Amino acid sequence: MLDSLFLNPYLIFLIGCCLLFYGSDLLINNSIVLAVRFNLSKIFIGSTIVALGTSLPEIVVSIVANINDNSNIVIGNIIGSNIANISLVLGALLLFRSIYLEKNNKLIFHVCFLMLLTFLFYLSLKSGDISIYFGLFLISLFVIYILLSMIYTDNQELNEIDHFVSDYPILKIVYSSILIYFGSDLFIDGAIGISYNLGISNLVVGLTIVALGTSLPELVVSINSILKKQIDISIGNIIGSNIANIVFAIGISSIIKEIYFSYNSILIFNNFMILLTLLVFLIILFFKKISKIFSLLFISIYFVFIYLNFYNVN
Repeated sequence: MLDSLFLNPYLIFLIGCCLLFYGSDLLINNSIVLAVRFNLSKIFIGSTIVALGTSLPEIVVSIVANINDNSNIVIGNIIGSNIANISLVLGALLLFRSIYLEKNNKLIFHVCFLMLLTFLFYLSLKSGDISIYFGLFLISLFVIYILLSMIYTDNQELNEIDHFVSDYPILKIVYSSILIYFGSDLFIDGAIGISYNLGISNLVVGLTIVALGTSLPELVVSINSILKKQIDISIGNIIGSNIANIVFAIGISSIIKEIYFSYNSILIFNNFMILLTLLVFLIILFFKKISKIFSLLFISIYFVFIYLNFYNVN
């Protein structure tokens, strides 16, 4: 009985999801402790340190999946996660409160960089493979992004969020990373097992189940941030997480092993991702306020995405 219990893909999936969630939360809290001690701005923390922490599940899941020759899960996970971050996470945030946008160079810079990366990723997918050279190019762009982000940092102290009392934060960051690694491995195994049981393809699993599961940290952190009136961290986390997904999940995966896939199977979802990112780009650029009514728009878009997955892809 115990053997069958531990071989149950749903249980394996659930255990992996719990490890991912707990490990990511531990990583985020201790990353913020370090960031506060270095006196960095909220938008910088949200779009870099917190975003990298919440994107760690996507990154590790994609790397492990690519090593195990599950390239459809790699591509599906990143496209699905980026769509979920914008439509589901942002939509969920707006259910709690409207977001007032401060038009400043920092926010515009971050969203412009996201638009650039998404467009480059969109073009790269048309070739049917992602090479080591494109991965190195993404990492190089991210280094430039970090350097420019630090120029736009306003050195605003973050005493209001320095409530994570943590001893040995670096040690806990290492520990949380180990949890996330093993959680990701279990998560993938469980997701693949579920796909076999349900008779659906790995691509659909990557675009939906895996993508939604690995986006849970973004959802929880962003909701917590907006409830605590840390708007910059919420917005920065969504933008930065999508950047980190492309740069590290795709970049590092392709450096370790070239990614091959069928472009025809992801065509509609690739277009979906670029159009959704463009929509957010235009809203942030031209709107002073993202009202609660936009939550219905974004959440509806996510349900359309789910519908397309299960009815247009086998």
